[in-house]
Amino acid sequence: MIGIYGSNGFIGRHLLRRLAQNGVPVRAVSRRFDPEFLGSLGQRAEFVEGDFRQPIAMASSLEGVETVVQLISTSSPGMRNDHTIADIEENVVPHVKFLHTCLRAGVKRYIFLSSGGTIYGPDASVPTPETSMPNPINSHGLTKLIVEKYIQMYSHVDGLDYVILRLANPYGPGQIFRKGQGLIPMLLDHWRKGLPIRIFGDGKAMRDYLYIDDVIDAVEAALSLPGAPRAIINIGSGETRSVLDIVQAIEGLTGHVFEREYVGARSTDVDIASLDISFAGKMLGWKPTTPFDVGIRKAVTLAR
Repeated sequence: MIGIYGSNGFIGRHLLRRLAQNGVPVRAVSRRFDPEFLGSLGQRAEFVEGDFRQPIAMASSLEGVETVVQLISTSSPGMRNDHTIADIEENVVPHVKFLHTCLRAGVKRYIFLSSGGTIYGPDASVPTPETSMPNPINSHGLTKLIVEKYIQMYSHVDGLDYVILRLANPYGPGQIFRKGQGLIPMLLDHWRKGLPIRIFGDGKAMRDYLYIDDVIDAVEAALSLPGAPRAIINIGSGETRSVLDIVQAIEGLTGHVFEREYVGARSTDVDIASLDISFAGKMLGWKPTTPFDVGIRKAVTLAR
């Protein structure tokens, strides 16, 4: 049995739908579920409502689960370092408690979606391999790194198998805009509402954007990896685009020209986040298959 924690989110819904369609035994765990989404899956998955911060509820949800996919995070890079204490309380402490609960429940494999865009920091080589020393300059990346280290500690001491996927910026249909997270969902939201957009710095910051189907392919590959893996793997498109590139791509597809407001660059952002994904090909037999122009067209079409 595979347990997906954070299964009502953007990535969680896509992963749950894929696994359920393929007949994989899966338990979806979230604080709440959208009724329409529940109805679309019928009886093809188990659904458990539970708060990640409640160890007893999580222990109950883990009964019979051999593999965990952990997608839960309440922070985002756009929050800067304004809520560092809350970040520790919400995104480190509950995760460490959950890891301990997983071990007691007999979980064998732990798949954790970390951050490829924020964990390496400003001085990393470009493109950045997994061997590069992490040096996050924002709280979101730092909490991800701390959780990674706890996973590795439990692996070394208690034998927990793990696959940590350091993920680029995912995008695609069904992504809901949440303030501070996600350039593409922000642009689609503001396009639909006719709102102006805010651009930090000169708009030339480079990021890696990965279509959601490719993300799910990578998670599936991690789930089916043979043996007893203990690996950290970059998952990205292998390409970078600037903020202005993304704005212009969406303007070209929609025919809408955004009113732009330029503000100062954020000190907690790196100039470029570019992932070396060669290890993913060797370890997982995975590579992205959705070109950016195809993926962004799908995202725009389904956002209308």
